[in-house]
Amino acid sequence: MYIFRILIICLIPFSVFADIPVEYKKIIEKYKFSSNSFTFVVKNLTNKSEPSVKHNEKKLFNSASLAKIISTFIAIDTLGPEFKWKSEFLHNGEIVGDTLNGDFIFKGRGDATFSISNLEESIRKIQRNGLKKIKGDLILDLSYFGMTSKEKVFDNDPMRAYNVLPHPVVIQSNTMNFIFSIDKNNLNIESNPELHNFDIKNNVKITKGRCIDWKSKLNYRAKKKDSKTTIIFDGNYSRNCGVKEFDLSVLDNNEYFYQIFKKIWNSNGGEFDGHLDVTYMQGINWQFLYRHTSKPLSVIVRDMNKYSLNLMARNTMLTVLAENTDLLVLESSLNDYVHQWLEKNNLLHKGLFFENGAGLSRKSFLTSEQLLLLMQKIYYDPFMPEVLASFPISGIDGTLKRRMKYSSFKIFAHLKTGSMKNVNAIAGFLLDKNRDMKIFIFIINDKNAKDSQRFQEALIAEAFKSNLN
Repeated sequence: MYIFRILIICLIPFSVFADIPVEYKKIIEKYKFSSNSFTFVVKNLTNKSEPSVKHNEKKLFNSASLAKIISTFIAIDTLGPEFKWKSEFLHNGEIVGDTLNGDFIFKGRGDATFSISNLEESIRKIQRNGLKKIKGDLILDLSYFGMTSKEKVFDNDPMRAYNVLPHPVVIQSNTMNFIFSIDKNNLNIESNPELHNFDIKNNVKITKGRCIDWKSKLNYRAKKKDSKTTIIFDGNYSRNCGVKEFDLSVLDNNEYFYQIFKKIWNSNGGEFDGHLDVTYMQGINWQFLYRHTSKPLSVIVRDMNKYSLNLMARNTMLTVLAENTDLLVLESSLNDYVHQWLEKNNLLHKGLFFENGAGLSRKSFLTSEQLLLLMQKIYYDPFMPEVLASFPISGIDGTLKRRMKYSSFKIFAHLKTGSMKNVNAIAGFLLDKNRDMKIFIFIINDKNAKDSQRFQEALIAEAFKSNLN
């Protein structure tokens, strides 16, 4: 059998895998993906005498969420790990007693972590300072990012949380949480938050059988009539699913913030019945009320990478533009900026295309060689600990919590994942058995890419062995 396997391996074109150690060749032959469909790199940063393992390192691939590695390092490098987003509450009128005779203004600066609880805390502090009644409207200042696109969604499911578009005003990731639960023979669907002028129509049928891929068995659409929005659920829900939750983006960003603001302001003892307005111009005579400050960037990127949060990554890169350049704060400006940054840092960028900070794109491409050089720079950079801490740990947390739990390299690898239809990728840092630090990169573009996880893990396990001559 062993001789037979060696004969099979020898049939692999020499020109394709000529410089790859035989143990890696065995793995490649076992999983039978086309040689042109994937790239991988293993480089020892500790023992520099160990030859690097490279395949298709100069070929361009769509890397999906591995783009977040670029976003993270550029953001930390340019903004600094202690950078914090500041959201401001302002007004343009006169406060007499407990009453504002004028408009209440919220200036968003792209804080993707801004939550309903953050808003409630801010409102309570403003009201404790004496302001209770607002006679004007709520104005959302969107000037920080300029005009953001309303049209570019990644796929045909714009309501999914991963598709939320970047925006200077964010509340609860601009999503609503829907809770599904079964009570006897009835399926209940509740929303969090519960909002005025928002309704749920439940046409879902309860079924038997296993609870597998339950979200794909639901259909949903939003219908707006006058000032009321209704979300309609159809499809099937298995009784065995029990309680499940589903985050969806239903309302327009601005409308969503307005509805939540109105509810919180009034429920905390205030009075507000004004309308919603937006502006892209900073007001001259606006007066300060309160400022909410986010956690530091070094903390925020941990959630961004461990859970691969697209909105957070996209808003972060637009913040880089807003804070550090004279470029228009648009995602269409990002590719030029990334190329400039890479060139400034003596890194390869030919052919690389960076459409947005999340990697949620069919147009974005890079080579594993380009990513390798960037990751080498990360490793020797003073901010390396902040970047490394943001990657999921194999078998422990983030997108790797349920993967690699029984692998030889559990806890020894910090790896960022990336996936979408026909793309699967993983890259990061691996501490091998000799306690040598290695960079590992794998990207596949193939119709069966979703089936490549065992292939990836076999290659990582081989790199972990550290037994190559």
